[in-house]
Amino acid sequence: MKAARTRTALASLCFGLALLAVQGPAGAQSEPYKVFDTRPVITEGPFLSALSDTSVSVVWMTDAPSHAKVLLRDGDTVREFEPQVDGLVPVGLRHVVTLSGLTPGKQYSYEAVATRVVKLKPYWPDKGLSASSAPATFTTFNPQGKRASFSVVTDTHEDTGRINRLMKLVDWPGTDALLHLGDAFHWLDTEEQLWAKWLRPTVAAMGPGKPLLFARGNHELRGAYARHLAGYVPAPEGTYYYARAMGPVHLLVLDTGEDKPDDTNVYARLNRTVPYREAELAWLRAHAASSKHLASAPFRVVAMHQGDWGWLPDNGAAWTALANQARVDLVIAGHDHEFSYRPPDQARAYHLLVLGQDQLARVDATERELTVRVLSDQGLLLHTLKIPTRK
Repeated sequence: MKAARTRTALASLCFGLALLAVQGPAGAQSEPYKVFDTRPVITEGPFLSALSDTSVSVVWMTDAPSHAKVLLRDGDTVREFEPQVDGLVPVGLRHVVTLSGLTPGKQYSYEAVATRVVKLKPYWPDKGLSASSAPATFTTFNPQGKRASFSVVTDTHEDTGRINRLMKLVDWPGTDALLHLGDAFHWLDTEEQLWAKWLRPTVAAMGPGKPLLFARGNHELRGAYARHLAGYVPAPEGTYYYARAMGPVHLLVLDTGEDKPDDTNVYARLNRTVPYREAELAWLRAHAASSKHLASAPFRVVAMHQGDWGWLPDNGAAWTALANQARVDLVIAGHDHEFSYRPPDQARAYHLLVLGQDQLARVDATERELTVRVLSDQGLLLHTLKIPTRK
């Protein structure tokens, strides 16, 4: 009997030790974690990426590992948006918080908040204090709006002087968004290159309240850091292609991929753009068939890098046919580094405007007319295109 009691006691002790190993040190459920007197510094941003009528992604960087959230204010109402990935709150230097469930055409105020994480221990991680950005306001796109305006640049190719000259030409109070048509880089090798040669001067001009829309160029598919780019210019949809309902304009931001076949030796068989573009075309076809705003909007505009749809096995025939069927009015593109304009013809039912490397386009639309004004980087008016709404 005594031996049995001893065995029972030993079993209970072993179970308790095992439970302790699972739960952590005694008091793990009640003892507070340590908070040190240290807070992160916001080193880049915040800025708004891929704003829509109901959502937007907020991006910023800190100098120390932190977790992040965004405080969104609508009058006296404050909502907190905090990301999670597979049940864990992300901790790092780059922060992306997507705001969803927003009201179209409404102005909001937001603050980006980062809280220092000193050490990610398995129990009681050491924390620090929080740092917040200054409050900034933005307005969601309004599908029912009577006017829309956005500014367009392309092929800045790491030339910060070019970026600064073009950004000074933007009428920021009067523009709804900045649209970059790709090839911000020669190729992409590092995070610092991404910020120093593009995002830092762009965000400095744009500020925290105007959104950046981005159509990936072929040069953004190249380099050691190309596979990380989406984390810095994210869209709530999680893709490089998406649609935006901007009052009288239905904007389609597309990804034209590479300019050479996947089996070109220079890519060393690391490209698979054919199935990627097939998936994009399937999305575009479904969107064109289902979008009420596309069907009813006075104007349909495609923004993309390569005006010929990029390299495709059919040379873009399926894309051109779909654009004609969807009654696209304007394709605005870059890639060629010089301006050109082609009116609709027997093959294309849409206007094709290719923006030059040192040029800014301002697109203004009402319910009756869409106007594109192209300026040189010195502010000289180079071309005006007026497209009336279709009868």
